[in-house]
Amino acid sequence: MTDATPVKPPPEPPPAVPPMPAPPLHATPAPKPPSGIWLRRALRWVTGLLVVFALGLGATWLAQVQPLRERLAALEEERASLEVRVTELQALVVEMDAVRAENVSLKVGQARMEQHLALLQAMTSTASVQVSLASGAELARAGAALSQADGYLAGLEQALAGSMQQDVRDLRERLAMAVGELESDPFAAQRDLEVLANGLENLERLLSGA
Repeated sequence: MTDATPVKPPPEPPPAVPPMPAPPLHATPAPKPPSGIWLRRALRWVTGLLVVFALGLGATWLAQVQPLRERLAALEEERASLEVRVTELQALVVEMDAVRAENVSLKVGQARMEQHLALLQAMTSTASVQVSLASGAELARAGAALSQADGYLAGLEQALAGSMQQDVRDLRERLAMAVGELESDPFAAQRDLEVLANGLENLERLLSGA
């Protein structure tokens, strides 16, 4: 009798692998940065714009206002010197009243100095208005200064004759245009004041050579 061959048990099946989860159809949106980051970025932009604006104001000051202030200071110094000279001539006229020939010469010299003084006063008033408009000062002050300048030019127009008198009349018309534009169009007023200032300087050269 033969021995029975032992029957091997069947092999165990491999363990089941769980299925992989399907990838999401839509990617999860990235979390938004907190509002503080956007606020800091906005502050940086605003700060940069303010710096650019400040630099622009500084450039305007250096290019326009400062040269005008220097010109105004020079005119005021020249006017003060001329006023002293006029006072001296007036004293000489009183002293030399007995000598007619010399007295006439002194009076002519005095008249010319007074004309020059009136012109310098008009130039000073015009320059002060240019400074006021360039620095954004009150328009009321500018109007008052231009009225003073017109008064000086009116006296000068009466004292002069011929082509110089016509030149002064033209300058007064230009000044009137600037006065009318002070509130409605300040930029046009500034251009007219530049033309006026140049005309006054030309007239000063003519008076100095007379």
